[in-house]
Amino acid sequence: MLSYPEGFSDIKGIRFTPFTSDTNRKPRVGIMVGNYHTDHPSQLVNRLWELLRDETELRFYLGTEGSSFLTGMVSNDSNYDYQYSHLYGYSVFDDLDILVLSMGTLSIYQDAISVKEFAKGLPDIPIVLLENDAELPHSIWVITDNYMGMSECVEHLITVHGLSKIVFIAGPVGNCDSDERLQAYYDVMEKHGYPVTDKMVVHGDYSEYVDDKINLLFDNNPGVEAIVSANDEMAVAIYRVCKERGLKVGEDIAVTGFDDTEMSRYMDPPLTTVKQDYGLFSDATAEKIRAVIRGEETTSYRVPTTFICRSSCKCKAASDSPAGEKLEERSALIHNMWESVDYRRQSWIGILLMRELLLESTDLQTFFQKLGECLVHLDVDRSYIYMLEDPAIVSPEDELGEPGDSYLAMVQDGKHCKAYPYRKSTMLRRSKGSGIPAAIPEGGYMSFLLYYGEYQYGTFNVGIEPERIKFFYMISLEIGSALRYLQMYAEQQRYQAELQMISRTDNLTRLYNRFGLIDIVPEYVRKHRRNKIVAVMADVDHLKQINDTFGHNEGDVAIIAAGEILRSAMGHSAPLGRTGGDEYMCIFATDSVENMEHKIAKIKDGCRKYNERSGKPYYVDISVGYHMIDGREFTDISSIMGEADKMLYEQKKLRRENVIRQQQ
Repeated sequence: MLSYPEGFSDIKGIRFTPFTSDTNRKPRVGIMVGNYHTDHPSQLVNRLWELLRDETELRFYLGTEGSSFLTGMVSNDSNYDYQYSHLYGYSVFDDLDILVLSMGTLSIYQDAISVKEFAKGLPDIPIVLLENDAELPHSIWVITDNYMGMSECVEHLITVHGLSKIVFIAGPVGNCDSDERLQAYYDVMEKHGYPVTDKMVVHGDYSEYVDDKINLLFDNNPGVEAIVSANDEMAVAIYRVCKERGLKVGEDIAVTGFDDTEMSRYMDPPLTTVKQDYGLFSDATAEKIRAVIRGEETTSYRVPTTFICRSSCKCKAASDSPAGEKLEERSALIHNMWESVDYRRQSWIGILLMRELLLESTDLQTFFQKLGECLVHLDVDRSYIYMLEDPAIVSPEDELGEPGDSYLAMVQDGKHCKAYPYRKSTMLRRSKGSGIPAAIPEGGYMSFLLYYGEYQYGTFNVGIEPERIKFFYMISLEIGSALRYLQMYAEQQRYQAELQMISRTDNLTRLYNRFGLIDIVPEYVRKHRRNKIVAVMADVDHLKQINDTFGHNEGDVAIIAAGEILRSAMGHSAPLGRTGGDEYMCIFATDSVENMEHKIAKIKDGCRKYNERSGKPYYVDISVGYHMIDGREFTDISSIMGEADKMLYEQKKLRRENVIRQQQ
């Protein structure tokens, strides 16, 4: 007789405060799901959407998994699935009333994730916890009866088929569903006197890409008779490895799963498994949510399971496909086929749109404006994007918590969309009851994380129905890639600007050098062609004497001082540069010779003031020559500077004989 361990099924009742709203809005329910690409999470989302969409505002926070698809193709360093464990912190901006945490699917992103630690970074509101029976404040849980279901499965292998060499592949470490199923395996094996060693159990990630784990079980357990999988997905890998090893499932070895996913019926041979009734599970979850909203006393709940016997466990007489299911299965197959065709069409459209969007965008605001316009063409009713104020580098070791400062980057409502300048829109803060930004349209949303590699950018929130989630998950990945490209483009532009500045700038005075002047003067003259253009040549009087007497450090001080005096006199808009050791060149636009004479007077006055306060044992004096032409006659900088240099030569004859101050 199968039974629970002592104290296993103790359940307490709890009553919540009824939901109320001053604005008559519907209760806002946040549902956090991971591993969406697998069967259970996607069915959960679809069913909760059907049951609750009319009476609540649903906000699904959707994580999935990408690394498992690339197993064996790229290095482990490219696994960034841990990013999704940080997606859920963005819920603090959404003014939720109830949280639903699918912990069984969320825990794949971090080893031994603690429910209590995870909940610390989330809004302090009632929680309906799924696939985990942890006791949290203001929470109830709904969990599949993993223990009894797996107990019945292992008991069947032992008592019906007489098997004893049974090994087990569990789910992620710390995953509650997996832990309960594993415990059932241990207990039933112990009950029959079959010891379990460490080599008889491995942990997978619930995906079908666990071939290395299955091979390890075979290598460490010669003569194994049965492999029990904690879910149906990993059983796919068991079938694949058995085929590679020349073993026939259902004859040479028994294999069982857990979940009764749709594919389990069509595997060859059909998979013996434990049925999780997703309909019952989702219905129970919806009822618990309603009870919380109404403020009724309610209890946590274990959803019953059913053992499904098919051919993979060596039961030859098992009915693998009941006649009553034929029509329903055929309809589902046709639906899936058309869904696949439609998804393929949308995928091509989405990728092409994103490519065009990137080609036309060089900054974030333009990118988001065009993205909003694309979403209109993709028949999206409403969407919005939160962006971190600065991209965050997230590592697997980072603690879970709310994101940093964020801003509203884009809002799309029907055919209208608005992108906001970087950091210039509504800044988002955690504040229960403060309400989400008024610009965001009301309604349910699917939320996707925007990231690329270790960089995290924000969230993409779309008002769509569940059947479009896969497509918009792909779009979210494309947006993440685009944001990384734009980030790299901006960094490259800054880097190039810095390099250009270095190549065009004199490192001592920070004025232009000769190349900088040659580069900038033509454009300056073009803008002032209707004015007179004055070319100015200047140099520091007796710089060699300063260097020889006081050293080159003091000569550098004189050069810097002369540059500052010239900049003050000529103005900041005029291109001014140091073109040699003691030489300076400047171009400026004017309407009169008197203006130039005024500037020469400012240079002389600047030298006088500097010498009065410098305390240096030498004078800093500047000789100046200039030449004026009509802007429309300008051809090149060298011709106009030649005339200015001639005047400078004449002016230098008038300089003082000695710049060394006389000792007082």
